[in-house]
Amino acid sequence: MPYAAIALALTGFLLGVIFRFRVLLPILLALLFGSIVFSLGRGAGLLGVIWTVVMAQAIIQASYFLGLVARSLFGTRGHTRRVL
Repeated sequence: MPYAAIALALTGFLLGVIFRFRVLLPILLALLFGSIVFSLGRGAGLLGVIWTVVMAQAIIQASYFLGLVARSLFGTRGHTRRVL
């Protein structure tokens, strides 16, 4: 489980650095279904499923925000690039 959390954090950070908000929404929807399937596959009950979904969404959204902050701090000033 810790490796999954680290992978989610890195994925969210890279999404924040590279892409804008429109890309995050489909990723979050896929993560919602993926985390439900993952927790049900591990035999979790309803509370375990809810806990897994909330934690996965919180990790990826927080790291996405940190990626946005990093992009704004370390991005080039003077010209903008259009990414999705």
